[in-house]
Amino acid sequence: MYLYPMFNRLKNIILKKLFSISIILFIVAGCQKKESNLTFETKSYTSSTLDFCKENICPEIEIERVTAIGNQELADSINNAIEQLLIENLTIDPDESSKILTLEAALKNFATSYRSYKEEFPDASAEYVFTSKSSISSNTDVLLSMSIENYSYWGGAHGYGSTSYLNFDKSTGKTLSINDLIKNQTEFLKLAETKFKKQKGIAAEENINSTGYFFENEEFILPANVGFNDQELLLVYNPYEIASYAEGQIIITLPLEEVKEYLSIDL
Repeated sequence: MYLYPMFNRLKNIILKKLFSISIILFIVAGCQKKESNLTFETKSYTSSTLDFCKENICPEIEIERVTAIGNQELADSINNAIEQLLIENLTIDPDESSKILTLEAALKNFATSYRSYKEEFPDASAEYVFTSKSSISSNTDVLLSMSIENYSYWGGAHGYGSTSYLNFDKSTGKTLSINDLIKNQTEFLKLAETKFKKQKGIAAEENINSTGYFFENEEFILPANVGFNDQELLLVYNPYEIASYAEGQIIITLPLEEVKEYLSIDL
């Protein structure tokens, strides 16, 4: 007799919990479906296809750009970040990049700079070149890591090639900085320096600059670009960052299993 009301109350509690769980699962499923709608395509820009190059001389341009589609907020964040990076790399005068708002405007500005150069130095054999290729380096449920490989030549002794990484929080679309990605930088820095020395053949007790690198104040620092692939965290030092141009690009790899405890995201 007394058990029946208790049973009803228990049943109601269970039903309410099941209903709440079903709502949560429905929301999660909706988020997963929304996430799965994010797809990618590659857009190409070349001197031979750009309209403003058809009736006038143009520098060599070859861009393969990954474009995100779907999940509008996330796609816009990704596409805007890639476009801004291309604008900065295409603009010869750094002070002008903040005034240029679109990739098309940056390409036209690059072509105009080239034409001015050819008018001033008509006998110069050097040509302007800009090439760029973006690709997806890692794409997990929580993180999208993209690499953008650029090469530019504006006359002079040699061109300049670099790799930039853009890392995105897929739940918010936010571009993640090194500070966002790594939660314990002091300890991570020690691990990274150990890996750097080991991979570059520097004895553990030796100064970081003992083989010719030029870390400021002889103190190891993280590079401007940190990226991911499916197995590793990548520390990418571009030419001139810590060594001479002849040294080229320096990439230090750290297995994800060894760095998970230092990351602010769950990979």
